[in-house]
Amino acid sequence: MSHPPFDAEAYMAAAAQALGITLDEAWKPGVIDNLNRAHAIAQAFLDFPLPDDVEPASRFES
Repeated sequence: MSHPPFDAEAYMAAAAQALGITLDEAWKPGVIDNLNRAHAIAQAFLDFPLPDDVEPASRFES
């Protein structure tokens, strides 16, 4: 499944607006960097193929 490219700056702006917060201009590059890192980590899970009939585990134990 193909996803549109992730736009960290647009996500940051939308999230800040939804939360009703103002981000200091000095913080924005760091926020964008962290959102891109979080997206890269999540992408590994999103790209992992699973068959359609897989059920979630009811309990996880390590």
